[in-house]
Amino acid sequence: MAKKTAVLACSNSGLDYLDYPKDIRILRSVIHFEDDDKAYDDFVDMDAKTFYNRIAKHPDNVPKTSYVSVGRMIEIFKELEEEGYEEALVITISSALSGLYEAVRRTAQTDEVTLKVTVFDSKTLAFAQAYMVLEAHRLLSEGKPMDKVLEALETIRDNDMVYFAVDTLLYLVKNGRLSKLQGTLGTMLKLKPLLMLGDDGKVVTLEKIRTTPKAQQRVLEKYFDDTKDKKVLSYIAHAHNEEAAAWFKSEIQKIYPKREVVVAHLTPVVGAHTGPKAIGLGYIRL
Repeated sequence: MAKKTAVLACSNSGLDYLDYPKDIRILRSVIHFEDDDKAYDDFVDMDAKTFYNRIAKHPDNVPKTSYVSVGRMIEIFKELEEEGYEEALVITISSALSGLYEAVRRTAQTDEVTLKVTVFDSKTLAFAQAYMVLEAHRLLSEGKPMDKVLEALETIRDNDMVYFAVDTLLYLVKNGRLSKLQGTLGTMLKLKPLLMLGDDGKVVTLEKIRTTPKAQQRVLEKYFDDTKDKKVLSYIAHAHNEEAAAWFKSEIQKIYPKREVVVAHLTPVVGAHTGPKAIGLGYIRL
């Protein structure tokens, strides 16, 4: 008989904005504002719309984020054991973007956790991470063993690519995802860089572009170059930028009317790094 295995994701996946099986547990990161003593659990205390409206009104108050506390992780693992789970699979945001992967791995090895915990580094975030979580849950529900599930996740990870454009470099700089020198120069020159997530899960600057429309056009061009006549699942992840998301989807469907294109929000703990109006266009080769 297959072990009863729990699937966990971190809230960076944006799973909350998708239709997902509610037995998947979400490790919620926390949002902090300089002018506010309260800590907000991602999505539960502050959803995407509320968050992006807030930072639009107070653009200089750049929020910080932190991953779920070790104490809360231990509580969740103990709750799962009490519910009869024998094993847990945790799929985290890229370890190059957050310390969560290492924190979960270390916590799982403490004496307080007796549940068998496997931690998988998605090397991505947002929809691609959510897709891995949903596929893992599906495969485990079908009785597939953990090694086969991990093989499937590695295949998705190896076949995922996302390009994105930000409307401002301020948030990437303030949260340490871009060097201050790059950020200062970019702000001075009004650059809107074309970015991607590399194979190692780090943010890479591909091109430096002068305007947001041109940056978005280059995102689309890179996507079309990569996916020409290929079978892919496409996704758009945006920071409260419905207009650009609708444009991307329309442009894709003009060329490939039958392609599936998933549109999803960037949840606040991701938006705290990208800033408002950021948009990503990605695909998973099937």
